[in-house]
Amino acid sequence: MIKVMKIFIAIPALNEHDNLPDLINDLKAQTFKEFHIFICVNNPEEWRNDIQKVNICENNTKTMDYLGSVKDLNISLIDRSSPGKGWKGRQNGVGYARKEIFEAIDRLAEDDDIVISLDADTRIRPGFVSSVRKQFINNKKALLLTNPYYHKLTGNDTHDRAILRYELYMRYYLINLLLIDSPYAFSALGSAISFKVKGYRKISGITPKEAGEDFYFVNRMKKAGEILLWNDETVYPSARESDRVPFGTGPAVTKGKSGDWDSYPFYDKEGFERIGETCKLFPKLFKADCETPIDEFIQRSFGENIWEPLRKNFKTEKLFVRACHEKIDGLRILQILRYYQIGDSLKNFINFSVNELEMPIKKDFLFDKTSVVEIDAVRNEYFRIESELRKKTRSL
Repeated sequence: MIKVMKIFIAIPALNEHDNLPDLINDLKAQTFKEFHIFICVNNPEEWRNDIQKVNICENNTKTMDYLGSVKDLNISLIDRSSPGKGWKGRQNGVGYARKEIFEAIDRLAEDDDIVISLDADTRIRPGFVSSVRKQFINNKKALLLTNPYYHKLTGNDTHDRAILRYELYMRYYLINLLLIDSPYAFSALGSAISFKVKGYRKISGITPKEAGEDFYFVNRMKKAGEILLWNDETVYPSARESDRVPFGTGPAVTKGKSGDWDSYPFYDKEGFERIGETCKLFPKLFKADCETPIDEFIQRSFGENIWEPLRKNFKTEKLFVRACHEKIDGLRILQILRYYQIGDSLKNFINFSVNELEMPIKKDFLFDKTSVVEIDAVRNEYFRIESELRKKTRSL
């Protein structure tokens, strides 16, 4: 008997009564309709006694009432909002909401079933679910898909400058990693990833964090198997501000509007080159130690020779090289880039855009002075180039 691949859609929701109906309508409009939606409406229990937060609890109550009225969709509601059911203590937030949903799905699903992770304020086109399903059918070894994404602008000049600056930071980062053939060249947005249940089980699930759980999740999944980079359909995450997590799109927009981009720099191209050159040395390091462009970082971070233990534990070159990549993973890559960052962030972006991508950006380009129309044109060109590289690479 041929097993039918089931599709589950996971949506955390906090203060989303005004946004969720749009996504629900998008889901109703899907060309492929055989899916089961899990929505976790959530808030900390203590917010009910907080005059500044109680309105969010009330918003969540309206969200649950709304979901109870939705017809023609298979929805399972996970209530982490009603009195007595909210998060208690420090275990709260979107990471725990995602885990709650994923665990509920895991109890029902088969290994080859697919989970599509979205946010309640995300938008998708009618062919999205079908396109994700097709990617996993055509790539049977793949464990996860990082979907192309695109933030729609709001019409507010200051806000749009901030979201464009953040999105260009993400695209600059990914394009540079793709150009050095890094196995950790991915964008990890919780609203734009899909995965096989067997991959989830292979890495023992998601680890809830205050923020960034999607990055750590994809990083671990890459170590477990193949991940896909391309899909014909794009996801449209919200570009709104948020203070619900310490970092990510929402906080970046909030900080960016005040000019604070310290957490999201355009890293020196030299840093990416150091990583790429080091990765090319892995086969040579299997035979013996040699100098690498990141030796100083390794000494400062590990305080010891990291290659010799790997040679002892992995007896073939193929296994050794894989172990090296797992040692210098997505998190280490970010740390290496920060460690070797010495140049001016904006100049790095301008020089890379002009010299490497051959884009006609003015030398006096400034995110707070250049028109939103011009910045958006740069974003669109970055999106085009990134899409071409995603298509070319397709999987890691």
